[in-house]
Amino acid sequence: MTKSIKTVKRSTEPFDSAETFPPFSYILFQLYTFHLFDYNALYKIFNFRSIFLRFLTLLFFLLLIQNPLQAQALSLKNIAANIQKSLDTHLKGQNKPIVQNIYAEAQHKPLWIGKQNQEKASQLIQALNDPLFNYKNKAFDQKSIRRLFFLLDNNQIDQSKKAAVYARLDLMLTNSMVRLVRFIVQGDVEWSLVQEKLAALEQSDDIKSRWEMSSKEFPDQKELISAIVNGGIYNYLTTLIPMEERYRELITLLKNYRVMDKFPKIKYSNNPLKMGNSSSRVKEIKKRLQISGDYPKNASIDRKFDETLRGAVITYQKRYLLKVNGMVDKTMTYYLNQPAKNNIQAIITNLDKTKLYPKKFEEEYVEVNIPDFNLRYYKDQEKVMKKGIVVGRIDRPTPLFSDAIGYMVLNPTWTITDNLIKRDLIPVLRENPKYLKENNIHTFRGNREINVTQEMLDPYEKSEEPVPYRFVQFPGEMNALGRVKFMFPNKYAVYLHDTDNKSLLSRRYKIYSSGCMRLEKPFELVDTLLEHTRKSYSKSKIDEILESNKPTTIGLKKRIPIHIIYFTVYQEDGLAYFKNDIYLYDKIIQESVEGNKKSTFKIPKKRMISVKKNAQPLSN
Repeated sequence: MTKSIKTVKRSTEPFDSAETFPPFSYILFQLYTFHLFDYNALYKIFNFRSIFLRFLTLLFFLLLIQNPLQAQALSLKNIAANIQKSLDTHLKGQNKPIVQNIYAEAQHKPLWIGKQNQEKASQLIQALNDPLFNYKNKAFDQKSIRRLFFLLDNNQIDQSKKAAVYARLDLMLTNSMVRLVRFIVQGDVEWSLVQEKLAALEQSDDIKSRWEMSSKEFPDQKELISAIVNGGIYNYLTTLIPMEERYRELITLLKNYRVMDKFPKIKYSNNPLKMGNSSSRVKEIKKRLQISGDYPKNASIDRKFDETLRGAVITYQKRYLLKVNGMVDKTMTYYLNQPAKNNIQAIITNLDKTKLYPKKFEEEYVEVNIPDFNLRYYKDQEKVMKKGIVVGRIDRPTPLFSDAIGYMVLNPTWTITDNLIKRDLIPVLRENPKYLKENNIHTFRGNREINVTQEMLDPYEKSEEPVPYRFVQFPGEMNALGRVKFMFPNKYAVYLHDTDNKSLLSRRYKIYSSGCMRLEKPFELVDTLLEHTRKSYSKSKIDEILESNKPTTIGLKKRIPIHIIYFTVYQEDGLAYFKNDIYLYDKIIQESVEGNKKSTFKIPKKRMISVKKNAQPLSN
């Protein structure tokens, strides 16, 4: 076993040098550090008896807890002096001043070395390997740390150099702690690059993609130093987790998909499989759905398409936003044949997005998840409402930002925005000069209503100058905003509203607006928000206002936060949902990650969702 020698390659991280050591001894070192050791794997490799494993574990644990400093006549003072000396020579990058400050506060004493720091060191090494904090399995100098532990505990360091090596190990652990904290809080996505790519879409594809985002600052150093000096590493790191409930659910999904068996390939067929069919394909589908948790573990794997399989197929179709019909057609077969690595990447990308948000949102708020086509209302962290929404077309995406609903308007008018006048209204009027009259749209110059001609509008169609006329659609059944709009005034001129075309809410991909969000059953949201109005409104009063057909503003004494977000993977009611990356934002993020950065982004010629197919003029 000890004939071959393993060489640890030089890394690009701080603190590194090439060393060699026997792989068997290295595994024994992993044994006494517990969390780095896979007992089952070692048993399979070396066929050790469990009693011998326990003996070795105890032996190396006893070796670890011995204070090597005493036996080697090393003093903490010598190590501290080496730490102070190494702070300038062995550190680099943005974490250097933070590490220097940590040691300055600790008077350059070792923070991880020695028996008194053993528990902290163990917690840190465990945290570096824990997917709860390090879901991308980043190195964080772990190989170098394990190597130095091994060399020191096996007396393979010259006595004259031990103080320097202990100092180097302590620095390495501190630096890894800081890097882990930075990853938990900020991640490794270059968000400024994401913004650059989104902005570039306007020039390349005439798509105005707006996502208000900002990277978080490194957390307060006092709390970090307190955790390092006084212990409680895990508790401290947990306080840093963003969007904690969503984040933990995604981590659980990530763990599950990483250990799933390989998905069997399902043969394509022009004939959909349905209840009562018998086929070898049915057997493979049952295996596939059993692996992903849609088909019960204890259910039979046979050729018969039974009621249990139909239920599993419907569950899968709901999770992936497929047509819910209980049959396995070509489209579903395509999804079933996607490898688990796609799911894993999607989960990781959505974990990356949590870095842009706080630990949790307010006690009461509205959340609109664009690729999910749903609005959810939360009170006291409990979901009290879930409604479907129509969102912006893929060439006119709904902007992502946070704001607060301040008032509602019953019987709203719709003032058509300048960009829609130029992009949609002028071409529509060219085809149908009666469009304004047919849709109850009135034209104003200042406060005076006028009749407008095509000749008056044509010069502005391609002009940078704003159109000098206001086009206002009056209240009524034909109004594009329906009977109510929910206002959170913003620079994008988008809001939530009812719709005159409710059939769009039944579509699979609800991407038909020019940026605003059309809400299913909007008066259920009205009823909820009436709890926060300045005046009391009875149902009869609301009905009276609606019958009057006059625009009426209802103010809220408490503004309700609204968060417009973009999460393509989430867990709800015990099920994992994977939604289409309709705006390609996930793809842009994946190509802006450390180690996989691309300076530009190009929209593919073929997309799963067609722009032309979903484009409708004057869709607010």
